[in-house]
Amino acid sequence: MTEGKLRVDALQSVVEAAKDLAEQMGIGFILRIQDKKEAMVNINNGVTEEIATTSLRGMGIQVFSADGYSGFASSDRVNPEEVRTLLRQAVCLADKVKEVAGEKNRAVFGLSPHQERRLLSLKHPYGSLSLNTIEERLIRMNKELSAIDPRLSVRTVFRVVDEEWRIARQDGTDTSFMTPRSFIFNSFAAKEGGKTTTTYSNLPGSDLSVLVDEDNSAKLMKKSVQAAKLALALLNAGTVKSGSYKLVIDYALAKGLAHEAFGHAAETDGMESSILGLNGQMRLGMEVAADFLSIIDGPVEGDYSFQPISANGIIRQEVRIVDGGRLRAGLADLFSAADAGVEVTGAGRVESCHHLPLARMTNIRIELDDFIAVDEDFEDITPEKLYQILIENELIQEDEEVLYLTGFQGGQVNPAFGNFVFNCSGIYKLGPEPILYRPAIFSGGILTALKSVRAGIGPLKIDAMGTCGKMMQGVPSSGGSHYFLLLDRNPEITIGGEAGE
Repeated sequence: MTEGKLRVDALQSVVEAAKDLAEQMGIGFILRIQDKKEAMVNINNGVTEEIATTSLRGMGIQVFSADGYSGFASSDRVNPEEVRTLLRQAVCLADKVKEVAGEKNRAVFGLSPHQERRLLSLKHPYGSLSLNTIEERLIRMNKELSAIDPRLSVRTVFRVVDEEWRIARQDGTDTSFMTPRSFIFNSFAAKEGGKTTTTYSNLPGSDLSVLVDEDNSAKLMKKSVQAAKLALALLNAGTVKSGSYKLVIDYALAKGLAHEAFGHAAETDGMESSILGLNGQMRLGMEVAADFLSIIDGPVEGDYSFQPISANGIIRQEVRIVDGGRLRAGLADLFSAADAGVEVTGAGRVESCHHLPLARMTNIRIELDDFIAVDEDFEDITPEKLYQILIENELIQEDEEVLYLTGFQGGQVNPAFGNFVFNCSGIYKLGPEPILYRPAIFSGGILTALKSVRAGIGPLKIDAMGTCGKMMQGVPSSGGSHYFLLLDRNPEITIGGEAGE
């Protein structure tokens, strides 16, 4: 969508001032202008703890000398005189880089100019509800969830962001786009007899629809009731026996695998130390999974992490990182793609106009060529139903020991070796009457895990949300897979529990 107005449209004089001075000085530049409004509400056990609104309007300019040395400067003031000041400051820094024989890169001079506008039509945009109305609805939801059981403590966090960007370059490129986002997050703490368990539910989106639409409200309430009951059940759950198992993971854990353990390794600015690199070059053609598995990243309209244009003004592509089980492409930004031996895919993202871009994911998902179809929504498939689906499709035997891991609770990854350590919300030993265990560490190697994927159950579900942290910057992320992935038992993939049940 290109029609309509953006706040950043009114800043043409700033863009022109940067272009005129850069042309006089014989330099290249990337100008990034950000206009952001945000509201946040935090409810704890029926009581409002915080209501906050913030705004940011600023710009950053990255300059490039003719021989490729770069400097950067930013400001919270956005006007023609300020952009000239910033440009001169950034040129001075570029000169200092040259003096010390620093790194240089002329990739910006090889780009072709383009004009692009990406606007979204939002059903319930930022500001369409008062803060009082938002607070009232959230308190009502929080109290309803708290009333499930006196052992529960419930926190509800709501956030909505109205964000616009304008990216311009010396070649005449001038792009404008929106990156709106929102979420409601409920966290549950169940306490009894000195024991505490925690679970969560969330609903991400792009505007106030997460709070207003009846279908969204019903979906979130269903997810929240399930999470609350899981927290309560975990109070009396046992500990799983540590070891290797045939596993089923849900789409949120699959997103964790795709994002944390594989996606970061595919970012081209880290190829020198990535398991997917060799001598700084991406190992294209490398077999990383079965031939029916692909890993795809790209912007999805309406998604929490939607970003259609990179922070360098390049259209962000959908990238089939893995296609048919083989490594085919990288998450490649303007300045690292050539060294990694791959094409630029517009992967550069920034947390704010005061940062420099890094190669990053948006929505990353694991997709199989074929999958077991199911008619129900993900939230309606209980562990009992999941077991029956596996049995009916002859994916497991009735006497087989299979664990189902649900919920992604973060973890750690070493991209150089592809090792991951993840936390989940709960573990079920599947059977006619599933047995619930407390969460335990899920660990292994990403390539081993990908090659162990045997089947997918259900259609794609790619709304698992998070914040991607890298080099002190955080940006929205999302993704997923089919409802569930089945992984064959492998001694290099383990569940950490206790020596015995």
